[in-house]
Amino acid sequence: MEHLEEGHNKRALPSAPVLSRVLPPPALRREFPLPPAILREWAPPPPLLRELAPPSARLRGLAPPLSPARAYLRSAAAEGAASGAASAAASRAAQKRSTTDAGLLSSHWAGLDDIWRPVVDVQFDVVVGISSSYQFFMLREGEVLARPYSCWCPACFDVATAGPGQDARLAPYAGYKVVGCTRAGSAFYEWSNKSCRAKTGGEAGSPDLRARTHGHALAASLAPVGGQWVLVEAYGDDKDELWLGKTLAFGGFNARPPRCSKKHTGQQANKFTTSFNNGDYMVAVQWYERLCESGDGERLEFVMGERQVDVINSTELRLAGFALAPIGVLPAGVTDGIESASVSEEERVKWRLARGDEAEALTWCR
Repeated sequence: MEHLEEGHNKRALPSAPVLSRVLPPPALRREFPLPPAILREWAPPPPLLRELAPPSARLRGLAPPLSPARAYLRSAAAEGAASGAASAAASRAAQKRSTTDAGLLSSHWAGLDDIWRPVVDVQFDVVVGISSSYQFFMLREGEVLARPYSCWCPACFDVATAGPGQDARLAPYAGYKVVGCTRAGSAFYEWSNKSCRAKTGGEAGSPDLRARTHGHALAASLAPVGGQWVLVEAYGDDKDELWLGKTLAFGGFNARPPRCSKKHTGQQANKFTTSFNNGDYMVAVQWYERLCESGDGERLEFVMGERQVDVINSTELRLAGFALAPIGVLPAGVTDGIESASVSEEERVKWRLARGDEAEALTWCR
């Protein structure tokens, strides 16, 4: 440096480059800013900051030109230091007060003990074969269908995208087969029912509570004179999930005139071979039986069963007040393959249940 001042070395050094020539233009820096967290992480230690510090005004003309990388690092270090200081200031302010207002938004700084968490973790059934299945179909809370391979043919697409009440579904009694699937003959595209129900915690009773509440609401809306179709959950039936019945006025409820339902109040009691708790409804129905065969194999055709009144609990109701269409009459003396000379014409009428109605009722099952 002394030699330079004495004039022993007069070679010209290039002037320091203008910062705008090294860094991206300001417009580009505004469009692609570095996140503050990255700037803080990239901020060099103080010794390196001193090393990268710009030369003094006296030596500025003698400083070698900055490389693009060094110039960018210097800029990033400055931004990181500023961002770190701002973050530290915000943290100190948060410790003084729990709520910080920012315009129209408000955030609450909560500690670990401020958030309530359940004492017992909820445990669920393990979905067997989940890692080897690649397509799933949620039936209802706690039940999901799975199959090894995915199929998005038009028939499968319609079933997968149809909601409750639509004219497409997967029938349990038909093995959850998709009618019209282009890969129906392969075992890799067969659905199987899996359980994912909660076994512990409050969620374990959620499906039952949901079904009971829905059944009570349906019973309260029934017409007193009867004559309405109802779908009832076939609890404990290994073959069917739903039974079809029609409400009818029943004199056993000691009401004048007779009515099809009555609300039970008081303690738990057994009536008509059925248990009722406070708030449950007693509902009188006439059952209809599924025919053994239908034209499309879906078993959606019904005929009146043995003529008798059965009283059920409203907690099993899943759908009520829908319409059924008569589709014909069985030959005289024959009902569901059983010959009987005393069967009336009313008992020989065949009724067809809409797939959408059955699908909606299934969504309310446990």
